[in-house]
Amino acid sequence: MRKRVPIVLGGGVALILASQFLDFGLGFRDGSGPGDAAQDAELAAVEEAIADIDSMPPIDAPATNLTDEPPAEMELVPAKPAAPPVVDILIDGNQYWIATDADDLDQREAKTLDEIIALAQNVSGEPNGIRVRIARTPDAIAASEAALLTRLGEAGMNKDEIDSRRQLVESRTSR
Repeated sequence: MRKRVPIVLGGGVALILASQFLDFGLGFRDGSGPGDAAQDAELAAVEEAIADIDSMPPIDAPATNLTDEPPAEMELVPAKPAAPPVVDILIDGNQYWIATDADDLDQREAKTLDEIIALAQNVSGEPNGIRVRIARTPDAIAASEAALLTRLGEAGMNKDEIDSRRQLVESRTSR
């Protein structure tokens, strides 16, 4: 009796698996179910979009100007680079260099402590809560970083909002 139970169970599992692959009809059934209504709605939406495209004028048709006036020329204004979501500060000597472009962190300009505090209070910050990131070069003066951290604390910034890197970085300032 003991040997028959595993054999019977194994045979039953094998029969169900074989029915799935060979369509004996012993396992899960194919056919319509609750998901078919969603597929019908998607198919109707696609057919409607195709009908809308068919009703559009051809691409090579000449454009018609509804007014007799020539189109006004647009003034091209150079785009201002996007500001970073955090104030990225590089301390080099006793100067504070701030990243001015979110895409190119090598573009930096020197700022005073008051300007840095104003920037730090107006940035949105990263999703993890960091609003100020501080890095130092080998030439950075420790008192400059201490003064910056003190001023940020006085301005109401929490320590959790400041990422002060301990590893020194190479000077990447564009002067």
